[in-house]
Amino acid sequence: MMVALACLGALALMGLVFLSGPPPRIVGHVEEFTDGLVLFKLGFVGASLIAPTFAATLLLLQRVAGVPPHSARRAVAQLLLAGYLTLATVAYTTQYTFLPGLVERDPQSAGMWYLHDATSLTYALDLTGYALLALAALVIASTLVGSGGRLRAIAGCLVAMAALSLAALGLHAGGVAGAASVATIGSALFTLPILLLSIALGREIRRRSRRDEAAA
Repeated sequence: MMVALACLGALALMGLVFLSGPPPRIVGHVEEFTDGLVLFKLGFVGASLIAPTFAATLLLLQRVAGVPPHSARRAVAQLLLAGYLTLATVAYTTQYTFLPGLVERDPQSAGMWYLHDATSLTYALDLTGYALLALAALVIASTLVGSGGRLRAIAGCLVAMAALSLAALGLHAGGVAGAASVATIGSALFTLPILLLSIALGREIRRRSRRDEAAA
């Protein structure tokens, strides 16, 4: 699936955020933030592409599994993914559009929009978005698990990703920011096998299609 490959590329580009050495907060660290700003902005360009490509991958998996277009679970998944896409897009695009200028004008206010600060608004939006993704993942997993093979494996990864994402939201709400961050990272790691299995599944479908065409 080309869209899954695009999502992997977006994840790789997001790695530039960490290479930029972002400080834990803006106030008192403005110079440190601006020193790595180019890599920071490029990384978040990649981050902002993750939600649309990952959501598209999940919807395509339902199509591959033969979930009917009029299925209630397919409709619920689409609604939840739309919420995830909206919140994640706001959280990530503000980091390279709105935030840099605000840091120059008002570092104190900028802290509220700085995603790396666990007390910021964008951090809360991101966690909420991933909670919606988690609910969508559980719904989608329920439509894939009966298909067997790679789709069953993908369903298992979706459930694990969802459980960790919901745990991260609960821990954040409980004020346990460090544990919430660990759960968030764990949830994100399950994105990789989901994408890799989706790519392998796409190649298998293409090979099968070519064999069928050759035999026709």
